Amino acid sequence: MNFDKNALEPENSRRATAFKAAFDTFKMRAHASGQAQTSNYTLLSQYCASTMTPAFNRDPNGHLTPFPITNFRSAQFPQMRVRSGVEIHGETRKVVGFPVIRKKYRQKLKRSAFHVMPANADLCDALTRRYVKATIHPVSSFMNSLRERVSPTKRAGGRSARNGPSYINGATYNPAVLVAFLTIYRIYFNWFEERPYLRASARNSNQVAVSSGTHSIRCPGSQVKVKALKQRKVAPIQSTPALRLGVDARRMASTSRSAPDPRRILYRPWLYHAAPLWKKFETR
Repeated sequence: MNFDKNALEPENSRRATAFKAAFDTFKMRAHASGQAQTSNYTLLSQYCASTMTPAFNRDPNGHLTPFPITNFRSAQFPQMRVRSGVEIHGETRKVVGFPVIRKKYRQKLKRSAFHVMPANADLCDALTRRYVKATIHPVSSFMNSLRERVSPTKRAGGRSARNGPSYINGATYNPAVLVAFLTIYRIYFNWFEERPYLRASARNSNQVAVSSGTHSIRCPGSQVKVKALKQRKVAPIQSTPALRLGVDARRMASTSRSAPDPRRILYRPWLYHAAPLWKKFETR
């Protein structure tokens, strides 16, 4: 995946506003044509399918060249890259590729020209389903959280005038120790720490209605509490990445969820995957 990393915030905001206006127009036309009950996410997929275009470069002579870097310009990888029409989350002018995809789509995609959209409707639908979800925000969120909360993983830096490598207080000099830190935090981040997920493009299922009523607010500097009406109508549902992706068998809407067994996650993670590949670990 690639996007315009040099775009400043005003330009990203302008692009996001233009995308929102175009998508609102698309939704109005869809509702007018009889899709009033269609969800926003389904309409977003339809909008992406209608705006999907191939991505390519041009050499100094003006000839078309594949968009992938040299490492991916081999016969084993599909050369098709798609320009996304979604301009949100600071990832604008996004280009998405599919070097690894299901076999039945991979063969068709490898035979497709890199500068023309495939004519196969099933393949285009498969590309739309994947590229509408393409983002690096989950990875970025994890790395930022990791560097802020696990001190041995902080970047070396400082304001010293001395040239050369910087020293990090508390750094681990044994790679095995750092790997253990990363494993523990990765398991905690993905399975145990519940937090809200709510973005501009989030579906309504990420929210739950708040019951009407009052709540108590304490006056600053005293023990006096004042009753006030609840202001918000909906609240984000707190969940974990494992719950959101369906890897955790617990129900997201359940109010009495118990944490999974950490031993199964650490030593038998294949139990949480339905891939046939993992059966060999249980049967051999």
